[in-house]
Amino acid sequence: MKRAFLVITHGDMGIETVKSMELLMGPQENVKALGLHPGESVDDLRTKVYDILQANEADYDETVLLVDLLGGSPSNVSLSTLAKYHDIKIVTGLSLPLLVNILNFSEAEDNTEKLITDSIGVATEGMKLIDKNFLHQS
Repeated sequence: MKRAFLVITHGDMGIETVKSMELLMGPQENVKALGLHPGESVDDLRTKVYDILQANEADYDETVLLVDLLGGSPSNVSLSTLAKYHDIKIVTGLSLPLLVNILNFSEAEDNTEKLITDSIGVATEGMKLIDKNFLHQS
């Protein structure tokens, strides 16, 4: 399965997360990022998203959307794509571990839902409280 990924966030969080991921993994042709900035219209963001999704149809079997926050404008724009792209997958809670894992295993895993679920698990497992007690755990 040949997948594209579109990261959509408030401000430059997604753009910078993609840049950080590329420091670790190298350039990724199948990943694009958009940010919603103060003074920009949600309708303009929606237009950019649809333009990317339409362009991706020629080169990819599917596009997975990753957004920062469920209920925010970027996720609402993503949710609006479901009207036209019924099979699209949207992942909320963007993080660097999530993005790295999902890209690292994208070619090896044909089942998109499993790829996403596994990647969410890896990202969640990577979240730890680090304090003085952490050093004493076995």
